[in-house]
Amino acid sequence: MMSIGLILEGGGTRGAYTAGVLDVLTENNIFIPVTYGISAGACNAMSYLSKQQGRNYKIFTQYASDKRYLSWGNLIRKGSIFGFDFIFGPLTNELLPFDFHEFYKTEMELRIGATDCMTGEAVFFDKSDIDSECKAVIASSSLPLVSPVVNFNGHHLLDGGLAAPIPIDCALHDGINKNIVVLTREKEYVKHGESAMVCRMMNHTYRRYPELLRTLQNRAEIYNNERAICYREQENGDAVVIEPSSPVTISHYCTKPDKMEELYQMGIKDTKAKLSEIRRFIALNS
Repeated sequence: MMSIGLILEGGGTRGAYTAGVLDVLTENNIFIPVTYGISAGACNAMSYLSKQQGRNYKIFTQYASDKRYLSWGNLIRKGSIFGFDFIFGPLTNELLPFDFHEFYKTEMELRIGATDCMTGEAVFFDKSDIDSECKAVIASSSLPLVSPVVNFNGHHLLDGGLAAPIPIDCALHDGINKNIVVLTREKEYVKHGESAMVCRMMNHTYRRYPELLRTLQNRAEIYNNERAICYREQENGDAVVIEPSSPVTISHYCTKPDKMEELYQMGIKDTKAKLSEIRRFIALNS
């Protein structure tokens, strides 16, 4: 059943690119047996498993500019720049209803990664760990310094992108040796370390979590290494990597619908260009 995996990088509102990719896969009835999602990748994965084509497009282009979704006011009032109470409350239940029935019914599996603050390592949750509150998804999406630590299933958790920004290692560890990887940065991108000021802020904020601080210090190296694994797997014929064909210039916190529309359309274009390759890959490895 789980012969092929789908690996979804995070990236905040850069996830609009992934939304375009997944809408093309859904439109073409390409449903991968197991998806590994981090942060925005986990949020996108939810609608992919529920087969709600276009739902994430509407989230990014209609609601990401809504202050209830993303704003510095949220950070001041509620401690998180992303309004998770809105995203997984009215948005999920009323404005763009999420099809929980289809999500649980589908045979597709989902693994959502977050970072354990006590160990500094990635911890993954399965579809069975996701209820109507979606705390596993919230934990995976809780960016450092702009979101509080999430307590869930006995763990103190933050953004999965810290310890497993592109969860290819988890898939390989699970025995999923053939993967379709969706990145939200162009091929030439190289991540660099944080500024001295950000490092000082992190050292102060997370001083009770020394292992988390060690992970934060190595964040760029972890990210670049995981990208290298993805491209190595592709060179060996064991992966198909879908990445933005043009440089991505928006941040995690973009609130401009036109920029996200542009990124979404790039995801559509890049995936359509690789559809034949994706189909061959699936046919050879199913």
